[in-house]
Amino acid sequence: MKMTKEAFDKLVNDKIKKALEPYLDVSHKRPGYGEDNETPTGLSFQDREGRIHKAFGSKEKRFTGGDDFSVGKIIRAKILGDFTGLNDVEIKAAGEGIGSLGGWLVNDSVSAKVIDMARNFSAVTLAGAYALPMPTPEMRLVKITGDPTAYWVAEHGEITESNWTLSPINLKAMTCGVLVRASLELLEDAANAGTSLEMAMGKALGLELDRVALLGSGTGEPRGLDNCENVNLISKGANGGTLTNYDEFSNAVEDVADHNGIAGAVIFAPRTYYTLDRLKAATTNNRLEAPQSFVDLKKFVTNQIGIADTQGTCTTASKAFVGDFTNILYGIRKSLEIEFTRQGGTLTFAKCEALIRCRMRLDVAVLRENHFTKIYGIKV
Repeated sequence: MKMTKEAFDKLVNDKIKKALEPYLDVSHKRPGYGEDNETPTGLSFQDREGRIHKAFGSKEKRFTGGDDFSVGKIIRAKILGDFTGLNDVEIKAAGEGIGSLGGWLVNDSVSAKVIDMARNFSAVTLAGAYALPMPTPEMRLVKITGDPTAYWVAEHGEITESNWTLSPINLKAMTCGVLVRASLELLEDAANAGTSLEMAMGKALGLELDRVALLGSGTGEPRGLDNCENVNLISKGANGGTLTNYDEFSNAVEDVADHNGIAGAVIFAPRTYYTLDRLKAATTNNRLEAPQSFVDLKKFVTNQIGIADTQGTCTTASKAFVGDFTNILYGIRKSLEIEFTRQGGTLTFAKCEALIRCRMRLDVAVLRENHFTKIYGIKV
C-alpha cells in the first residue's frame, strides 16, 4: 500500500511527538488555567478561621439544576398567581421565601441561576475572572504586590534576604440592583415574558459587572482596573492618538511579562476592535498582519468601555485593558433577592403594572494589579 508524502510526514511527526511528550517543556502553562491553557480552574481561599472558600472560574456554574429551570417563569407566575407551565422544581422553588413586598427571597441554588446568567453576559468573566461566594458581608483576603527573589549560595553561605510584599484585600459586599416595570397584560398574554425578563435582568447585571471591574471608581461602588494604582500604563499621547499598528498591545503584553505575568486577554470598546480589524499596511493597502503577541490574546468587546474620554484636546478617547483576568475576583453574597409589587411606586396599580426588583451584593478585588496594562487615549 502506497503512502503519500503528507501522510508519511504526519505519521513520523506524531510518533516523534509521542516519544518526546515526557520531556516536553510545560513551563508555558498559565497559572489558574487547565491543561488547555484556555479554561480557568477553581481557586480556593482560606480565611483567618481556617475555612476554605472555593472561587468559580468562568466556565464553572454554581447552578446545578436543569437547563429548563427558569427564574423568569417563576416571577411571572407569582405576579399573576398562575403557576400553569411550571415544572415540579420551579413550583417548589416558587413556594420558598416571602419578601417584605410579598415578593420572593431566592434560595442559594436559585440565586446561582441568575448569577451564572449575569456572568455569562460579562466580558470580564469570560476573559477569566473568578466568582467567590461570600458567606459573610465582609471577607479579608491577601494579595501579592511584590515577588521575592531567589539566590544561589555557597556551602555554609547565607541566603540573601529578599522582600515580598503582601497587602490585604477587604471584600465588602455592596448593593447592585435592577428595577423594571412590566405590563400585567403583557405578562398574561406572552408566555415567554418570564424568560425574556430573566434574560434582561441577567444581561443588565452582567454589563454592570463589566463596568465596575474595569472602570469602578471605588466610591460608593467597587474599584476597577481603571483606578488601581499599580496597573501598567501606556498612553497614546497628551492629546490621544489613533491606532496605526499593534505596537501598544505588544508593549502591553510585555509590561505584564516584566512582572512575571502572562497576559491572556484584551477587553476594549467595539470601536477599538473594529479599528484594529480594518488596519491596512501603508504601502500595499493590504490587511495589516498582527504580531503573535496580539494574535494569542483572547479578544472581548464591551460597550461599557466608553469612547468619550477626555485626554488633552481629545474628547473622543477610549481605553483597552490587557492582562491576566484570572486576577480579578468578584466577591458575591450567596443570596439574591427578587421582589415585586402591583401596588407600590407611582401609578403602578392604576396602570395595571408590576414593579420588579432584583438585588445582589458584591465587591471586586484585583489580586495582581501589575498583571494588567491599561492603554488609554485611543481615538479614531
